[in-house]
Amino acid sequence: MEQRPTVADLVYPIALALGGVWLPQSGYVGVTELRHVATLTHVDGRQLHLSESWDDPGHMHVRGAFPATDYPFRKGERDSVRVAMDQDPAAIAALISDELIPRHRGVHERVKRHNRSGTKTRRDVKEAARDITEWLPGSRTRIEGTKAQISMNLEPGEVQVRIDGHVIDISVYDAPRVVVDTVLLAVSRFLPDLQTPADERGQPEEEHVSSS
Repeated sequence: MEQRPTVADLVYPIALALGGVWLPQSGYVGVTELRHVATLTHVDGRQLHLSESWDDPGHMHVRGAFPATDYPFRKGERDSVRVAMDQDPAAIAALISDELIPRHRGVHERVKRHNRSGTKTRRDVKEAARDITEWLPGSRTRIEGTKAQISMNLEPGEVQVRIDGHVIDISVYDAPRVVVDTVLLAVSRFLPDLQTPADERGQPEEEHVSSS
């Protein structure tokens, strides 16, 4: 009885049929080769994972891999391709090329753009929180990814500045006018388009009194 091919047997002829731009590699645990899993790595860094599951013998599942991300994947963006392992490797490669690679390439690019944007936003939030904290001695800062909260307890009174990406929310409770002015000045240093009512900018109140 002829022994059916394993994933490790198929990955090399599949890579060849894909045009030589995907590097095949068998799976390993330490120095032990795993015959049921393998990887195809494109010259640009994209990866496809090939595997045969114990509960679906004789079929290989090919799935696109992605970098670590908090990208909100939509339905279908991570779907795998299921193929019978007794098919000709060239036919398997054609199926992968038609049904998986184009979709994976597009989603992979969106994930990379999302990650680059998230990295910049996290850096911006961290720098903004640091700048505001320097202007508010005694304040406490908590940063979690693209969010930050700066709190200042005045006893009585409290100031809270919340940053969520590029959105800022300021809450002031029973704080002296000088503290309000300091908070607005600190925020406006890196948000030049910030708009607030004139009386929140610390202008003398008499400027707003109409003469009778």
